[in-house]
Amino acid sequence: MSDAKDSKIQYAKRALFAVVMTVFALSLLISLQGFQNDVVISFDSGERVFARHNSPAAFQDVQPTASGADFVHISGKPIGIAIKAGGLIVVGDGGVKTKDGEVYPSRNLVANGDVITAIDGEKVDSIYQLKRRLDATENDEVVLTVERNGETKIVKIKPATERISGQKKLGLALKEDVGGIGTLTFVTQNGGFAALGHYINDAETGLEDELDEGNIYETEIESVEKGEIGKAGGLIASVNRLSSPIGKIKANTNIGLYGVYTAETEGAFVKVASKGEAQPGRAQVLTTVEGDEPKFYDIEIVKVISQSSPGDKGMVIMVRDRELLEKTGGIVQGMSGSPIVQNGVLVGAVTHVFIQDPTRGYAVHARFMLDEANRFATEKTNDNGNLTVPNIEDIDLAA
Repeated sequence: MSDAKDSKIQYAKRALFAVVMTVFALSLLISLQGFQNDVVISFDSGERVFARHNSPAAFQDVQPTASGADFVHISGKPIGIAIKAGGLIVVGDGGVKTKDGEVYPSRNLVANGDVITAIDGEKVDSIYQLKRRLDATENDEVVLTVERNGETKIVKIKPATERISGQKKLGLALKEDVGGIGTLTFVTQNGGFAALGHYINDAETGLEDELDEGNIYETEIESVEKGEIGKAGGLIASVNRLSSPIGKIKANTNIGLYGVYTAETEGAFVKVASKGEAQPGRAQVLTTVEGDEPKFYDIEIVKVISQSSPGDKGMVIMVRDRELLEKTGGIVQGMSGSPIVQNGVLVGAVTHVFIQDPTRGYAVHARFMLDEANRFATEKTNDNGNLTVPNIEDIDLAA
């Protein structure tokens, strides 16, 4: 073989090697880019439609289906929650110091967890109303209408006059609602909203079914209590209940809060996954851990549980994103309701965290949330929230 021919062969080999290495380098670069999540996404364009692919950067305009009924405005923003029980919630009783000593007018008559709905036949849903009615009465006794374990009871109590203030008191510790923070999942095209992904009960009293109406408010995350093994973390925020609500809660269900959204709708327009569309593999969670701007973080759907009826444990998820792990330790309380996007569609929302492993938790299927939200979908009008969960397994807690 001549030297010239040998040189050509060696040159061809080197060229082929260079091409192979270039293709490999490009493939590696594309793969690594899939794990980045520093792309800024605008949530002000309410009518834009995005498709989610392998990386947060891979959004592209698409068109809704003919009916568009399965498209929603995704959120991920934090919300303050105030949910009522239809009256004043009794959280304890105590003594009233009178001129004759300390007396306990309500002891053994009203119990922790009772809901006072009326006094002397007049509906009452604020502590101010109750005080005003007590001051106005000239009777020795007042008649309370009380809801207890689904039953209505009539209770007669003799108010005690406090020695220092001269005010009539029942010796009861009361609150008007149960409050906390969570995450707004989405808003439907007709103004229905979905949030939280699990129901709310009251840790102090155990009330659950009674909590069924209230308001949601805008809020900002001020700090984070990082989750640890054996201890749930949480998002910390202040809720101004004197501000205008952005939505009215109409239902507190086992898969979240639902009602009418009254503020201006924001958020990218995405399709809700059909049954079987969610699959184990990479996905992103849209959540807010600083301020009020949501951000995508990488997660993995570890397991998809096939469900024929709504439940708050339809998937097992794991946080993979280093930034989110550094900030929160994984899933924390307040992230409940954070939407999960896979391959361009909304597949679910965060519901619970595993106490023994805060990097893992449960999620609810988004299709069930859409069905529930559609019950309250309506044209928007101007008629003008410590979250916990029931005693489920010891391994998890509402996020």
